[in-house]
Amino acid sequence: MPPQPLLLPFTLLLLAPIPSALGLAAPKPTAPMKYEYQPHAKQYEMRVTSLHRYAVKGLSGDNLQSATLESGEGTFEDDRRFALLYATSGERFDDEDPEWLHKVSILLWWCLIVIMTALCIYIGPLRIAIATLVTNPSSQDNFLCAFTAPELLATLDTEYRIERNNIGDAKRLLTVWKRELGRSSAPLLGPTDLSSASGREEVSQFFTELSGRQVQCVVANKGANDKVSGRHTHQFGNTSSGVKNNDGNTRTIHIVNENTVRQFSEAVYGEDTAKRLSCTRFRPNVIVNGLEPWAEFDLIGKTVEVVPRSDDGDVNNDVPRLRFRIVSRTVRCAGVGVDPLHPELGAIDIPDLLVKHFPEHGPYLGVYACLEDPECIGGTISVGDTFRVVER
Repeated sequence: MPPQPLLLPFTLLLLAPIPSALGLAAPKPTAPMKYEYQPHAKQYEMRVTSLHRYAVKGLSGDNLQSATLESGEGTFEDDRRFALLYATSGERFDDEDPEWLHKVSILLWWCLIVIMTALCIYIGPLRIAIATLVTNPSSQDNFLCAFTAPELLATLDTEYRIERNNIGDAKRLLTVWKRELGRSSAPLLGPTDLSSASGREEVSQFFTELSGRQVQCVVANKGANDKVSGRHTHQFGNTSSGVKNNDGNTRTIHIVNENTVRQFSEAVYGEDTAKRLSCTRFRPNVIVNGLEPWAEFDLIGKTVEVVPRSDDGDVNNDVPRLRFRIVSRTVRCAGVGVDPLHPELGAIDIPDLLVKHFPEHGPYLGVYACLEDPECIGGTISVGDTFRVVER
């Protein structure tokens, strides 16, 4: 045991690796790589192979054939519009003035560690409290999501659909099944209308009982009678990329390159065809192919345009084209350690494996993109469309 005056720096030194393990700080690559857009050497045109929406942060996504972005939306309709917030979270969410929240309460977590470590110099029993906090950081989680409860949520299969009537009113229906029993079994929950306060309360109660912690289903900018309607203005994103790179706008889309995932999977599992990393594990909105592995990182700062295709495969020039600005790489965390489609494969450390096999890229896979003009007239992206770099 070090002398009492050295306890604080000694303890902080021991705790230094913990933020990385929790996904609060990314492990640093050993050989950082500089990315450069090389249109004469590489092919950057990408074909959209699948589209996905995650209406409730942390729950399984819905496959889409197309997604229409209305003026002022900024992302897929209702993507990550709802979240399951722990009532014991150290953060408060103001639905009238929403702000981006991390998956865990970073400030509270570190403040408690520093305070209790200092007190331990004089009060020995509080060392137990430090050990409890360090070994059970879930006490500082903000959300019930794939990062904080991957094994639990992987046992669930969910569907979210929007049903509109003739006058434009919409029901936002969430249904939950036990994954191993399939959708032909009786649902555990729903269909439940998340657009209503009573529906969100039902969802809150369900996940409270399931997780053993008080959970509240939250959403931003509710209308009259707490009913959800109108524009989707706040996204419960996994990172602060939108906030940092889009003038405070939280709304982004997440793009994953099939060929990057394939190369990563081969590095991890080799010739074992029974084990493969799926693109959906990484919770993308858009999956693309046609790019070399990791070439998507060359596009940071570039603008890509959606080139729609008509039914006969020709380019359709009569449809408004959406443009997205690629703003950052996606740092990975423990939340993608369990594949919700194949939970039987168990958990793996994705950030550590990325750094191990691809140190030049570090713990990154995927890119975030923001709608270049959130107030544009809107447009549609569909499976089979193409992303093309806008040359300027």
